[in-house]
Amino acid sequence: MASSLASGFIIQYLTTSITCLILAFVQSWSLTLIILSAVPVLVVIQTASQIFAGAHLTVERATTATAATLVDRAVAAIATVKAFNAETHEQETIGRVLDAMQTAANKCITVWGITSSLGQFVMMAMFVQAFWFGSKLVRDGSISPGTVMAVFWACLIATSNLQMCIPQIIVLSKGKFSMAALLALVESAPASPSSANPKLARRPARIRKIVPGRCHGEFELDGVTFAYPSRPTMPVLQDVSIFLPSNETSFIVGGSGSGKSTIAQLLLRMYATTKGSIRFDDQDVNYLDEDWMRSHVAAISQGCILFDMTVHENVAMGLAYPGSQRSPEDVTRAEVEAVCRAALMHEFVRDLPEGYDTRLGNGGANLSGGQKQRLAIARALLRNPTVLILGEFASISVRIRFDSFNA
Repeated sequence: MASSLASGFIIQYLTTSITCLILAFVQSWSLTLIILSAVPVLVVIQTASQIFAGAHLTVERATTATAATLVDRAVAAIATVKAFNAETHEQETIGRVLDAMQTAANKCITVWGITSSLGQFVMMAMFVQAFWFGSKLVRDGSISPGTVMAVFWACLIATSNLQMCIPQIIVLSKGKFSMAALLALVESAPASPSSANPKLARRPARIRKIVPGRCHGEFELDGVTFAYPSRPTMPVLQDVSIFLPSNETSFIVGGSGSGKSTIAQLLLRMYATTKGSIRFDDQDVNYLDEDWMRSHVAAISQGCILFDMTVHENVAMGLAYPGSQRSPEDVTRAEVEAVCRAALMHEFVRDLPEGYDTRLGNGGANLSGGQKQRLAIARALLRNPTVLILGEFASISVRIRFDSFNA
């Protein structure tokens, strides 16, 4: 939207400038050239301003981003900062970054102030020179005083409109760089299973995905080897084979960094295996329809994502997935209460100021960590998935009554 408006303004300003310059040249080409003789000097001043201020502006933007990151980190981990008595350290760190940002901003302001003053001086000198030359032409009887004023105002309007083009060009440049970054992000999307697995790369690109009639919920990992794209030479899993039967509770236990969370992400098809295969109900997951599979597989992670909505709306988001037969707006209060009872949070929600209509704040700021995870469990139960993957579930010291809910 901003780029479209900037393009329109540039066309408007350029059209006005060209029209005024044509009128000025028609009236008196010599006087017009005298007036415009200082334009190259203004261009040089503007270019110098961009060159000298650009470096400081880059530093200011970088330090601003760093300061925002530090503040966000400190606020998110405020309990840890206080527990380790690190408030002074965090303040000093942020203070140094803010000082660097202020220094860069002051240098930018200094450069802009000097170049702006020079530009205004050249503009005034240009028009003083124009009036002197115009008066000389009037004394010689070459042109009339009215023509001098007409040329003067035409050139003034033309130069003013050209100056107004500069901010719009900057807006277009920012839009261009933003679009380039967005395109780079799109092009660097996670590799598809076929590109990650050389065997799949030789298969046809357009494969009709399988949508089974029933879902039993069996997972099998067969000789799976996987390394994250950022560390392709450091496999997290090597030749792993696991069978996870349906209608049973299976635990994957291991130390930190052993690959437990990685297996969960592979089961959710967040990544493709480097070697080996993953089968779901005896079907290779690479050939299963993703929407169908994700409608039958749900996950609860320790970092539960909550929205600035009511409790009811957050739980109802469990049905916001592709291929769902119902939308979150179709969920009734009775359904939400049923899954909240199963997640052992109904009493807590009932005691909130507005019950299930209480807004949770950004990221569920009004809930504790355990309450957030219980809400995530209720959201997953609302979907009633065939397979429920629990990540770091030991952090919840409650026993969720899945059997009573399914009954």
